[in-house]
Amino acid sequence: MSVITKLRSEVDVVLTRLAAARAAGLPYETYLHRAHLQDLMDTAARHGVDPDTWVDRSTLPLPTLTDP
Repeated sequence: MSVITKLRSEVDVVLTRLAAARAAGLPYETYLHRAHLQDLMDTAARHGVDPDTWVDRSTLPLPTLTDP
């Protein structure tokens, strides 16, 4: 499995977990998943992938402990 394929798979898992944490009203878990997602997107960018083709950032919560 290539690095890009693994990153994409991890992004999909984190997006699912992020959505579940938001739906459950868990701000700390939402923050953790959002931070992990940002790390994965940064890693993808370092490997020459535009992470915005994988994730619509406009739908993401801010990477803070409060989810407006």
